[in-house]
Amino acid sequence: MPSGILIEKNGSLKEIDCDEVEEPEYYKLVGMKRKSKDFKKQTTWDLEMDGKQYIIQLYGKDKGSAGQENKYDLPPPVDETLFFGSCLLINTKKDGTIKNLSKLLWASIYEHLFGGFEDIGDEDSEDDEEEDEDDDISKTKEGYAKDGFIVDDVGDDEEDDDDEEDDDIDEDDDIDEDDDDEPPVPRRKSSRKTKTVAAKQIHNVFIALQSNIDDDSLDCTSELSEEDYL
Repeated sequence: MPSGILIEKNGSLKEIDCDEVEEPEYYKLVGMKRKSKDFKKQTTWDLEMDGKQYIIQLYGKDKGSAGQENKYDLPPPVDETLFFGSCLLINTKKDGTIKNLSKLLWASIYEHLFGGFEDIGDEDSEDDEEEDEDDDISKTKEGYAKDGFIVDDVGDDEEDDDDEEDDDIDEDDDIDEDDDDEPPVPRRKSSRKTKTVAAKQIHNVFIALQSNIDDDSLDCTSELSEEDYL
């Protein structure tokens, strides 16, 4: 018995008998009480799959009231069209004769119309392969791949610099050992002692000069005597 698929407003699918119903009365199959000019054929998918030809026709309303939107996602070219109420899927021959359309068959056609769906397990296996390839790549000690853009830690360069400095110090030590035969450079003595000796010499000169002064030249008593006035 040929059947079609009823797409209910909530998005669920239901197989229905549509053998004895003509196209003008398809509105009855979706539960409408009277014919509406808005209920019509919206698109046709003509495809070949597994060596068989399928002609799937979609009937429904693209106009309606808010809250009556159909929640089912349909394949292109009506994947962005908003439908209202229930919709109907019919599988026909080229002469219009109805053929059976089960939910299982529609699931295969649905996937084909969307271009196929990738298996999540395949993605996981691809990720595992990428991780294996990453393991073969040379990495720095921080875990970054050495791909020409990431370099080793700067700390390694610092260690190399330290080694170079140590080498320089060792070379300086060798130079000092070779210069042991040269006479040591005399240290510059402090000038503090020299200044002290000079001060003592000046003091002695001052004492010697003072002792040579005539004591009479220092006597001022005659100048202090009273003079006689006439």
